[in-house]
Amino acid sequence: MLSRKVISKIIALIVGLFCIYIAYSSNANKTYKINGSAYGTSWSVVSTSFIADHHEKNIIKIIDHVDEIASNYKIDSEIAIVNQLPVDEELTISSDLFNILNIASEINKLSNGSYNIMLGKISSKLGFAPNFDKDLNQNDDGGYTLTKNKSLIKESSNWFDLSSIAKGYAVQLIHEYLINNNLSNHLIDIGGELITHGLNHEDPWIIGIQDPYSFEEKAIYVVKNNNNFLAIATSGEYRNYKISDTNKVTHTIDPKTLKSIDSKILSVTVAHEYSATYADALATAFNVIGYPDAIKYANNNNIALMLVVDIDSGAELIFSNKWYDLNL
Repeated sequence: MLSRKVISKIIALIVGLFCIYIAYSSNANKTYKINGSAYGTSWSVVSTSFIADHHEKNIIKIIDHVDEIASNYKIDSEIAIVNQLPVDEELTISSDLFNILNIASEINKLSNGSYNIMLGKISSKLGFAPNFDKDLNQNDDGGYTLTKNKSLIKESSNWFDLSSIAKGYAVQLIHEYLINNNLSNHLIDIGGELITHGLNHEDPWIIGIQDPYSFEEKAIYVVKNNNNFLAIATSGEYRNYKISDTNKVTHTIDPKTLKSIDSKILSVTVAHEYSATYADALATAFNVIGYPDAIKYANNNNIALMLVVDIDSGAELIFSNKWYDLNL
C-alpha cells in the first residue's frame, strides 16, 4: 500500500504535468503583436513567434526610413527636397526612392496614365497636403526619367506625391525583414495596406475588408488567405474627403481632368501575389479607372480585384476572374 507521502508526490506530479500541458496549449495558439502610429494612420505586426525588442526597434526604423523618403508633410523628406530641385538635371536619389519611382512608372504605363504620382501640387491645392508656401501651378505635362545610373531626371516642376504607394512599400520592406529573421508567419498592416505570410498556427490569416457604409469597424467581406504570401491594398473615398461649397472633394485625382474623381466605386481592393507596393499603387489606379472599366482592365491583365460599387443606393460586390482563381 502506497504511503501518504508517495501519493502526495504522484498527485503533485500529475498537477505539474497538467499545468505544463495547459501552458503549452496556450502558447501553441498565441500570437504576438506590436503596433504604433505612422503616416497619419496606425500600423501593426502580428506574428505567431515572439517579436523581440530589437526586432520591434528595427521595424520602427523601417517605417521611419520610408517616412523620411516619401512624406508629403516633411519639408526635409527626400521627395520634398526633390520637388524643389531644378528640372532637366540628373539627380542622385536613394535606392529606395528609385525603386518606388520605378514601380510607379510601371503602373502608370500599365494603367494607360490613370496612375500618376506627379499630382502633388493639385493635392496641395485641394488641401490634402501642405504647400510649404510654394508655387502650385501645375504643368500640363511632364513626367520623369530614371537613368541607367539609377538617378532621376525631372521633366517638369510638378510635384511628386507618393501617398498612394509609400505605405505599400513600407509593408513590403517589413515583410522582407521578418522573412530574413525567421519570423515567417505574420500579418503586417499599415493603414489598410497588408501582407499575410504563412499561417496563424494551423489556420489561415483572416482579413476583413471595411464596409464603406459603416463608420465602425465592420467587414463587408472577409478574406481567408490560404496562399503562402498575399498582399492586400484597399483604396476608397468614403473617409478621406472634404466638403467645399457643398461639393464633395476626394483625395484621389484623375490625371486626365486634374480634378477629384467622381465615381460609383465606394472601395477598391487589390490582392497581389508578391508585392504590397504594386497592390497599393494598383488600388489607386483602379479607383481612377472606375466602374465597369476597372473589372475589364483587371481581367485583361490577370489582376485580383474586388470592387464595392454603389448601384441603386446599395452596395454590390464585384470581382475579377483572378480573385476567384486565388480562392479569396
